[in-house]
Amino acid sequence: MVNPGNTFTDYLLLGITFLPLLPALLIFVRKLYGQEPLNFLVVICLLCFLRGIIGLAYPLTQVNQFIINKIFTLLLFLFFVLAFRSNLNGKIRYGLSLLLTALLSILFTYWSLKGWDGSSQATEILLNSFLAVLIGISLHAILHNDELGVFHSPLFWMEGGTLFYILLSLMLEGVGNSGHPEVVPSDAEKRLFLGLADLVRYLAYIAAVYAL
Repeated sequence: MVNPGNTFTDYLLLGITFLPLLPALLIFVRKLYGQEPLNFLVVICLLCFLRGIIGLAYPLTQVNQFIINKIFTLLLFLFFVLAFRSNLNGKIRYGLSLLLTALLSILFTYWSLKGWDGSSQATEILLNSFLAVLIGISLHAILHNDELGVFHSPLFWMEGGTLFYILLSLMLEGVGNSGHPEVVPSDAEKRLFLGLADLVRYLAYIAAVYAL
């Protein structure tokens, strides 16, 4: 809902909520949906939009927010891994497939036993850290294979934008758990920082569409 006391920020975040539709639409207009990793980018953008619009359109209880967050966290993690492994060799891809299957199975089983209605902060930090490492490996492969043409790689822009968001998210979590109340950002500040990180990420996704 729009807060009259901070209208600019609320409208900015509202606009960012709809922004992931733009790269998805551009991929369809340019008929790039059959190419890796842009086919995965379409799904990622639509999931990001749905996650944001559900929070805006429906008044969710905290329990329902935790459940929705877990579902979208797992789905986004799955498609990010599928996208970011697309330029790696067969052995690494196979190993990632096994690791991905095991990790998702463990999380699904654990949450089914313990309940889906609790906080998943530690899990999100773990999955974000995993993605950051995977992005580092994939970016190294991109630079090694075509250092001069790196800006024409959609995967480079996808990974760069996602890595920026992940690093800022991990930094905010680290500051929040630092034990120093004077440096801990408020919920509104954290929401704004993550919204701006989303803006950078989606602009990078748009650049990925035009990189080809």
